[in-house]
Amino acid sequence: MSAPRWRARRTLEAWQLEDAERLSALFTQHKGPFSVAEFARRHEIGPQITQYLAGQLPLSVNIAVAFARGLDVEIDAISPRLATESRRLPSDLDTIIKLTSGAEGGTTPPERLLIVMAEQHLDVGTLSALLGIETAVARSWLEPGAPKLPLHHAVKLQEAYDYSPTWLINGVGAPMLSNLLEAELDEPSLPFDIVTIPPSRFKRIPVVGMAQLGDNGHFSDIEYPVGYGDGFLTFPTNDPDAYGLRCNGDSMRPRVKHNEFVVIEPNRAVTNGDEVLVKSQDGRVMVKELAYVRDGVIHLSSVNERHGMLRIPQDQIERLHYVAGIVKASAWRPD
Repeated sequence: MSAPRWRARRTLEAWQLEDAERLSALFTQHKGPFSVAEFARRHEIGPQITQYLAGQLPLSVNIAVAFARGLDVEIDAISPRLATESRRLPSDLDTIIKLTSGAEGGTTPPERLLIVMAEQHLDVGTLSALLGIETAVARSWLEPGAPKLPLHHAVKLQEAYDYSPTWLINGVGAPMLSNLLEAELDEPSLPFDIVTIPPSRFKRIPVVGMAQLGDNGHFSDIEYPVGYGDGFLTFPTNDPDAYGLRCNGDSMRPRVKHNEFVVIEPNRAVTNGDEVLVKSQDGRVMVKELAYVRDGVIHLSSVNERHGMLRIPQDQIERLHYVAGIVKASAWRPD
């Protein structure tokens, strides 16, 4: 389970926590017959109202004024400090409102930041406190031609208000995440190319046994003629001698899971990095990754880091076959 979002946010200062305590006490006494959500809607406080009351988000002047109006108290009763700010910096708030009126498109980084400030009733001081920056830095981000918002600050705005970092930084996509998980900014999407496999390439692959995925594996050969076995898999292959094995164990998780099948192509050459079926002369059979061959010793590794490197002398290897594919258990069919 992921940690609650508020834990990742900047710790509020002592005076901000005191403001939240006063606000919570006043809210409990004077909110009237409305629910918390209805109170937030009527007074344009936003869905973060419970976070303001709990001291998880800092109050801005605008938010404190909205609470004071709804509770029919003076702003001083909620926050003496913000009350002083509201009397000292009216021009700052007016400037944000005026600038935002021309930023509806959000085509530049400053315009997008202004939209966030207007929608969340943030002044420069509150934005600075939320992001842990100097007010002079926040003001510089609102200037025409200002650079893109740094990623770690965009993530803080995502955590606080659900704004998309992709939109904040590059203006791409919807402004809000809408409870959907986005791809990380440093993880580009992979191209989705569809490759059609001709039906003629698919063949019935007989399942001829089971491979243990641990280091001390075993193999249960089933004596069937070529092309027959314990059920079959349908798989595209050019190897006429291809066969399937049911896998048991966890040494190849998450690559190969318990009870899945591997399709083996015994006539295909193997190289370092290939997944291979290995059968030693003592009867062990394992699905491993061929690391390298040196001084007559085959070095085998596992995807699962709990299993270390396995080394087997080359002259003790009975089979070293190429793993062509991994097939889900549901793909197995009886003869």
